[in-house]
Amino acid sequence: MFSIGFAHEHGPFNRRCFGEEGKMTSVGRRDSSLVLALMVAISICGQALGDTLRIGHWEQTTYYRHTFEAEEGVEAALRVTAVGDYTLYINGAQAATDANWQTAEETLVSLESGNNDIAIAVTSFQAEQGNGLLVSLEGGALVVRSTFTDETSLWYWTGDEQVGTDWTTANVSGSWDRVRAGTIDRSQVSGGIFHPETEAVAGYPNAVNLGSSTDGRIVLADQRGQNIALGLNASEVGITDGRIGTPVWSLPQGLGALNRVVDLTLPDLTRINRVRVITKPPDGNETYEGNSLQGYSVQISEDQSRWIEMGGLNDIEDFVFTEVQFNAVLARHVRVQVTQAEVGSDPAKVTEVQIYGVDFVPDGAFVSQPLDFGDADAVKNFGRVRWWADTPPSTSVALQFSTGDSPDTTDGSWSSWSEPFEESDILMPSPEPRRYLRYRVNLHTEDLEFTAALDSLEIDFELAGIAARDASGSVEPNEAAMGVETPFVYRLQLQLGEGDLVETVRVRLPSQPSQVDGIILLGEQILVPEYPTSDEGITAGGRTLHVTPGGVRDLDIRFDPPLSSADAEELDLEITLESALYTDTHEFRAFLFSPGSEDPQNVRERVVDDASWKVVVSDVDTRDLFGVKAFPRVFTPNGDGINDFTVFEFTLTKVTEPRVVDVEVFDVGGRRVRRLDTPRLIGGRYPNLRVGGDVAQLSPGFWDGKDDGGELVAPGIYLFSVTANLDTGDETVTGVVYVAY
Repeated sequence: MFSIGFAHEHGPFNRRCFGEEGKMTSVGRRDSSLVLALMVAISICGQALGDTLRIGHWEQTTYYRHTFEAEEGVEAALRVTAVGDYTLYINGAQAATDANWQTAEETLVSLESGNNDIAIAVTSFQAEQGNGLLVSLEGGALVVRSTFTDETSLWYWTGDEQVGTDWTTANVSGSWDRVRAGTIDRSQVSGGIFHPETEAVAGYPNAVNLGSSTDGRIVLADQRGQNIALGLNASEVGITDGRIGTPVWSLPQGLGALNRVVDLTLPDLTRINRVRVITKPPDGNETYEGNSLQGYSVQISEDQSRWIEMGGLNDIEDFVFTEVQFNAVLARHVRVQVTQAEVGSDPAKVTEVQIYGVDFVPDGAFVSQPLDFGDADAVKNFGRVRWWADTPPSTSVALQFSTGDSPDTTDGSWSSWSEPFEESDILMPSPEPRRYLRYRVNLHTEDLEFTAALDSLEIDFELAGIAARDASGSVEPNEAAMGVETPFVYRLQLQLGEGDLVETVRVRLPSQPSQVDGIILLGEQILVPEYPTSDEGITAGGRTLHVTPGGVRDLDIRFDPPLSSADAEELDLEITLESALYTDTHEFRAFLFSPGSEDPQNVRERVVDDASWKVVVSDVDTRDLFGVKAFPRVFTPNGDGINDFTVFEFTLTKVTEPRVVDVEVFDVGGRRVRRLDTPRLIGGRYPNLRVGGDVAQLSPGFWDGKDDGGELVAPGIYLFSVTANLDTGDETVTGVVYVAY
């Protein structure tokens, strides 16, 4: 089964790729054997060096259940609508299906005497506005309707995939979640008259909402219809445990109940708008009326020193449960106080106090189905990933990735989830090449009035130009002292198939190596006389090797001609070098480049026989910022290609999270002439890479002799400073540099 995907029209995601006659150049394949509950609509567009998967629609399937009792068999009128594609079952048999939430379906169904089961599977679309369903069933005196407020008529939901039809009649009360408030604009629904007490209900898998009013972007679910008092501390034991019936808040008989209170404490200040009190179901000679409170008030407080009454009820006639509603207000403490009792009245018994709010939940996640990028049989090299999101203050969006070779994510080929990334435009971090990829969108908010929102996502990939079928790497030793040059041996194992070409191997080191001693390739020991190697490189075994920096921490080995299966289908590469750690740990990750490709292929960690790519420090360096100097100290930025730039070198230790490092240049009068555009940095040595071209400019201290306006400075003496933002405060080291012409 195929589904054509369209690029999302919202914000920056309005680009479409069309082929002849205005049709999409490719389609996303939907495998019916995949997890139905999590799907996306996609578009694939060609580009010069590969393809781009553009994801602007999200889908997920939610399953709903309700069991009710009919005193006798009866024909009943069923009315239903849901946001998305839905299928409704009565007692295991399909009774209704539709895809338009704005038209309600109405049909007659036959009910049995005794228990009857309603089951609905709803696949909701991101592009829709709203979430959930409306259901009512009326036959004779029988009325059944969807509700999230009626404690005597419980509806349940799950986001877990349900296979077959057993779920449509199974007992799910102990394993599925209670429904919450849905969001359906009933004024836009035509074609059916629902019972007036019918409520829109919904479930929110992984606490995200795909059908919000934010143009269908992925946002956090809110707390409407969710009892946020569940499990809270309360002055009466069991009053918030979610168990209807026992234990209970049992009050004295008659007037002795007046002014008795139960206090509940929320974990944080939370906006609430409703408090519900549920009467204990009767046992023996008890009745709901006898167990019910006659009157009570609801009070809130931020600190328990000042209480504000939000409302109350007296002369209660709804004996099963009652609730007090009010405008949303911030509260930390909630109190229910008895305000009415009569002489000789039965002791009231309350089984549960519930609190409802309007804020967003703090955390949620959307997990995609495995994506095959239009070709399930081909392995892919994934490139850059970009996404667009709205992140109000105190909110965040972070993406994780996983790759595998089977649509079954329990298959052993699947990698664990990558670390979460908050910054867009990253290189795919998961092992490659692989046939399938999935992603996880993590939403978080510290301020529950606001939610982050993910709008759209792009993933670059290549079907051709695969460097290797598989690649794994490890390093020895796995422990080193901080700041001490340590000999390391990095081992890379390649599996090469026909057409695979490895032109460059890039190893990410803890710092630039002080030296590269040698390389073992195809069993031959190759000495590296200098690092970086000269333009001529090293000739060995019929090919030339160029050993140079590939970045601030990267060591590149380029092979001419590239490595291929003609050399060996299984090939081992060993690199001996010296480098130093400046953080608590470092992972010796590696990347492969095929000829002409700008998308590196990730090397996975080799974990057999106690091998690992991770190194931890044994001793910590007490210094924070040191080794600050200009190299060269005198430079001539006249554009002749000789000594045209300098690098303000420095070493930073014990910084594991990227921090701000400011590098500034001043004239002798103290006027700032240049502030370098340095990225946030972790611990490491940041030297002059001793190479020219674009790679040289990767050093964060690179200065080309120009001021902030892009003009060359006058010859003379200049001062520079390096300031690191550390846990102990800012630390600054200064130096001198000379510009000559």
